[in-house]
Amino acid sequence: MTLMPDRLALALERAWTGWRGERRNHGNVDHGFQLDLPVQKHWGGRVAFYLFLGGTGGGFVFLEIVLRWLGVLGTATAAWGMWIGLALAFLSLLAIFDHLGPVARWRFLYAFRRPRQSWISRGVMIVSVLVLLRLVVALPTVPGAEGLPWADGSILGDGLRLLVLGFALAFVIYSGLVISSWNAIAFWNSALVPVLFVGFSFLGGLAALPVIAWLADGLTAMEQVGDAIWPIVLALIAGDAIVLALYLHGMSTATRPARVSVGMILRGAERRRFVGGVVTLGLLIPAVVVTLETIGSLGTGTGAALLLVGAVAAVQAGGYFLRDTILRAGVYGPPV
Repeated sequence: MTLMPDRLALALERAWTGWRGERRNHGNVDHGFQLDLPVQKHWGGRVAFYLFLGGTGGGFVFLEIVLRWLGVLGTATAAWGMWIGLALAFLSLLAIFDHLGPVARWRFLYAFRRPRQSWISRGVMIVSVLVLLRLVVALPTVPGAEGLPWADGSILGDGLRLLVLGFALAFVIYSGLVISSWNAIAFWNSALVPVLFVGFSFLGGLAALPVIAWLADGLTAMEQVGDAIWPIVLALIAGDAIVLALYLHGMSTATRPARVSVGMILRGAERRRFVGGVVTLGLLIPAVVVTLETIGSLGTGTGAALLLVGAVAAVQAGGYFLRDTILRAGVYGPPV
């Protein structure tokens, strides 16, 4: 018995893809066949978007709980962070279901069937449990449900929050493990890939919290939250840059397919995406703006806040371009 009849799945597919135009093929169908080190084409921008949304959303959920416990975030800011994190995690689910392809995307429940064999199944299950748990934890904040036994400050509530932290961290780490476990592509098969993805996930979530504080509680709250967070953001930027440099250096001295991938990023087709998107947008511009804010040279008021908002947007763009560049530079080949 199928989970969705064929006719219904086909009807949904026609309704969904009618606005997209002609569907493009993946693999080597639209590209010249290469016997020597072909570039993978199956995992592109859509998967990068899924990994970005999932990692950043998990980072949001993790950080809003930890920083709320530490007293860095106010109640309203933490609530905003929680809902934004859940929205990003839910969008990541939709993105990966859509990536399943024509017709199959409407039978997405099959994605839950093989957690032992499939990294996609594991990721779908982790994020689904994460979203459900965080919604359960948020129920006591709904008017009329304040008396639930897991309200904020209760033992049961703290225990549920610890579970949420565990699943959020697992999902952030998963977003890197799903790539590094791909043995056929040497450039992805590195222990530094999960470290990079975790670092950029926490950077994206942490950098956005002062902006969320501005939206939730005003400019004064942004300045107060920023005093505690901007130095950590600056340290994360430096740490991510160091790990990225170590990763590229290690791959440049590894197997031939890995060296070809590094060449694509530093000198080839992906150079502009890497230099402009990852280095300039994701690291350099935010580092300059946050440094000026940390040493007190950026000033105060709405103008300075808008510059910080721009730096936070650059961080998010850099997080996406990092994943997209690494995926696009994936090269198949023997380990020689």
